[in-house]
Parts: sequence; structure tokens; C-alpha cells
Amino acid sequence: MKAAPRLASLLLLGSLALAPVSVPAQQPDAQANQQHDRPGGQHGTMGGFMGMNSAVHGTVTAIAGGEFTIKTEDGTTYKIATGPNTHIMKDRQPIKATDVHAGDVVMTGGDVDEKAHTVGAVFLAVLDADQVARMKQMQADFGKTWTAGKITAINDLNLTIERPDKKTQTIAVDENTSFQKHRESITLADIKVGDTVTSRGALKNGSFVATQLSVVEPRNRPGGPGGAGPNNGSTAAAPSSQQPQ
Repeated sequence: MKAAPRLASLLLLGSLALAPVSVPAQQPDAQANQQHDRPGGQHGTMGGFMGMNSAVHGTVTAIAGGEFTIKTEDGTTYKIATGPNTHIMKDRQPIKATDVHAGDVVMTGGDVDEKAHTVGAVFLAVLDADQVARMKQMQADFGKTWTAGKITAINDLNLTIERPDKKTQTIAVDENTSFQKHRESITLADIKVGDTVTSRGALKNGSFVATQLSVVEPRNRPGGPGGAGPNNGSTAAAPSSQQPQ
């Protein structure tokens, strides 16, 4: 899947608090554990860049017991293995695997093997039409009203980032930009090359001017941009549903 859709999936997960319970670090079943040893697999529950490569969304096309087949927007098919430790949600409430039906749009994450196109699911959320529309809007707005990436250079008030889609983008900051890390205020001087950041703002004369910029610490546990996520069994604190943090 493309980077922007993957990142938008994680932002939607956080903003809707689809997994308000703490998520166990172990995989849901033996099949999911086997995926750790497969080439291309992501270790932990939400590894990679801010959880990138660890969340997949698509439409359920087939169901066989606790295994779901989904097709993503780009036509890729994934096999989703669930188990007793998989958190299955709809409308922010726990549901059973039998409550998921063919035709449902779902978002799932955990141990994703991009080569085998399998997921050992730690969570699976059924999305309604409004949530799907919001996710698509976030995808369309990526690089325009919000952006994310790893800082590769800092030149005065301009920060160059490499985005998850491997494109570079310059973020301009000014006296109106607020800076955060761990949800605490910081200054521009606290931000370094190599930091992973998310930012919201707007394009002005071809440049992305940030109103807010957050330093994110990628972790092998749930938590989208903004650093939210359970730590040692704590409950995730979801970012605002209005804008990515």
C-alpha cells in the first residue's frame, strides 16, 4: 500500500480511539508468531516508521473462521489472522469475529508481512462510511494540511523532511508555530536532524508553513503520529480527532 494511506489509517485509529484498551505485545496465535521469522515481517505490534507498514485497511472479501481476506484500494489482497488476543472493534465497542461480514471495510494492524501479504492481527476495526470518508480526506490532505517525516536538514527556520513516500518536503516555521514532544511544549532548538516529526499547517506559495510541529518517537507498539500509545500496559491517549498531532 502507499505511504499516505497507511499513515492516514493510523491517524484515524488514534483519532477515533478505536482501540481504547491496552494492547498486548504478544501475537494473537501461533500463525501470527510464525510471521516474525518471515522476510519482510515487522517485529512487534506496530513497528516501522511511526507504525508505518503495520496497518492495513480494505474491504472484507472472504471469511474462514477467524481468518479474513481483505482487498485494499490498490487491489492487493491480505490474509488477516485473528485469535483470542485480537481486539475487534466497531463503533468503539468490542465485537466478536462473527460480527464482521463480507463487504465490511476494516482497518487492521499487528505483525504485517508485506511479502506474504499476511497480518497477525493485534487489532481489527470495522469502519463506518463516515470514518472511511475521513480517512480518504486525510490521504488527500497529506502534504497539504498535514505532513510527516524524518528531518534530514535544518536551515534556520526551514526543516527538510523525508516523508514515508520517500519524497522530500520543506517545513517552514515562524513565530506562530507551536512545538511539542511527549505532549509538552518545546522550542525549535530542541529539534534535531534525525528526529521524526508530524506537522499541521498549510501550503503558502508552494511552501508548507507549520502551525504545529510534534516530535514523534517511533515505537514497536501501537501509537500513531503524536506519540500516543500504550506503554507497558497503559491506556492510549488518542490525539485530537480534528487534526493529526
